[in-house]
Amino acid sequence: MATHRRPKQPSRARVSILTAAAATAVALSAQTAAQAAPKLTSDQAKAQVEADQSAANKATEQYDAAQGQEQALERQTNVLQDEIARQQTAVNKELGQLGQMASAEYREGAVDPTVKLLLASNPTQYLNAASTQSQIAGSQAALLAMLQSQQKTLAQEKAQAAQELTAQQALLKQMQTAKETAQAKLKHAQSVLDSLSAAARAAVEAAALKDQGAGSGGGGGYSSVDSTDNHMSVSDIDLSGISAAARTAMQAAMSKVGVAPYAWAGAGPNQFDCSGLVMWAYAHANISLPHSSEGDESVGTRVASSADLRVGDIVVMEGGAHVGLYAGKGMLLNAPEYGYNVSIQPMSYFGSIVAIRRF
Repeated sequence: MATHRRPKQPSRARVSILTAAAATAVALSAQTAAQAAPKLTSDQAKAQVEADQSAANKATEQYDAAQGQEQALERQTNVLQDEIARQQTAVNKELGQLGQMASAEYREGAVDPTVKLLLASNPTQYLNAASTQSQIAGSQAALLAMLQSQQKTLAQEKAQAAQELTAQQALLKQMQTAKETAQAKLKHAQSVLDSLSAAARAAVEAAALKDQGAGSGGGGGYSSVDSTDNHMSVSDIDLSGISAAARTAMQAAMSKVGVAPYAWAGAGPNQFDCSGLVMWAYAHANISLPHSSEGDESVGTRVASSADLRVGDIVVMEGGAHVGLYAGKGMLLNAPEYGYNVSIQPMSYFGSIVAIRRF
């Protein structure tokens, strides 16, 4: 869902993108009680932060995927529960009619075996027995058949609802686990950065800068897209020649540039992660998207070449871990990383293009 990107940092290897993680502690031997853990080198710190970032991104993607499934199940369960209530009302109505028949025959003093079954305390036993009685009147037989059918449907719906509720609970548990994993990795990465001296941290960031464009080559048949400048403002975005849906989505996203902060699993209106921003923006055009960068790989219509990119296109990058909206001139409007607002950044800051989708 959300590979985090810092405005001044160019590639996936950029450490300064992260705002979370922990100092790697070297285990002390049993015989050395008071020794301080050795300081990490710049390369070690950079590698540790990148590993934590990658793990956090995977956990975040799992969270968003599970959340989407859980929300769909919740909607299905609500519909099913409404149907169960309707079926239960119908069953109660049929039972009431059978009860009225029993009362009428009792008052007439002619309670035959069928009516006795109507008075049974166990409706299920009554139905099973009544269906085999040859003396049941035609109207009663029809009513019993209808009741049996309704009760069978009701039982099936209740069983399905129970299964869906169980699945929903499992997804909620999966979401919680993924959230805890992502937050722990991010906290660990921040600790690593905080443990460094100012000079060491500068060295880590300088090493990351050397990786600019290292992962930005073509992927999935796409060539790299380089910006002519490292800066673009909202006023520079040209919305002409694109679909009404793309224009509406871009206008929504543009309103958040510089003001809406990155937030884990954020989906607006005031804070976002990368796929949350894309989902929220296109919702303004009445287009429902998954809260998942990997899910965005299959929405809309495929654009075959990066040379055909248009403003408003959904661009999935870095192995499916990051997504944003194409802003033109090689720039990506996206929710970058923790501690930063929605920004417009060069696409060369990111890894290879996995998919380009258009509405």
